[in-house]
Amino acid sequence: MKRITEALILSELSYPRLKVFLAFLFCPLVPGFIAGIIKTIATLAHVAMNPRLIGEVAGAQLLLMPFLAPLLAQAIFLLPFLIFSAVIALMKINRTQRNCTVIALSGACLATLWVVPFIYAVLHDAKGADITEELLGLATLFATAIASCWLTARLFLPDPADLDVLPALEVER
Repeated sequence: MKRITEALILSELSYPRLKVFLAFLFCPLVPGFIAGIIKTIATLAHVAMNPRLIGEVAGAQLLLMPFLAPLLAQAIFLLPFLIFSAVIALMKINRTQRNCTVIALSGACLATLWVVPFIYAVLHDAKGADITEELLGLATLFATAIASCWLTARLFLPDPADLDVLPALEVER
């Protein structure tokens, strides 16, 4: 009985809860950085096509966009991903293909459902605007969140073989 208790204590201590919690908490940073780079390139291309806009766009704004977009994404998704990461860390989920897929789908649904009320609030005040105009953006958000959550799960969840500290228990007679 003492060996079982010691093995359970080791198993409790060996799960990297803080690493898993922080990885999923900061999951929105990577898509935010990528979105900031894409927005910067798109703005540069737009300014290059319309030279009269050169005075309209400040260079400092363009240079800071890849660095401020992740912070904005983190601020927007802080509350849902705080809860999401806490649930994953407290459940002590291991890295399996099924768990990674479930986490990716759950995180993507959470992120998309979190943004829909904000979009609806903005479009509610605009005359002639419809939420169907934002479906491409929502689909992009869903796809990005699936990729981000799946990669986070694949990279930061512990492998079940690494956590198997329970020794082969022999039945004592």
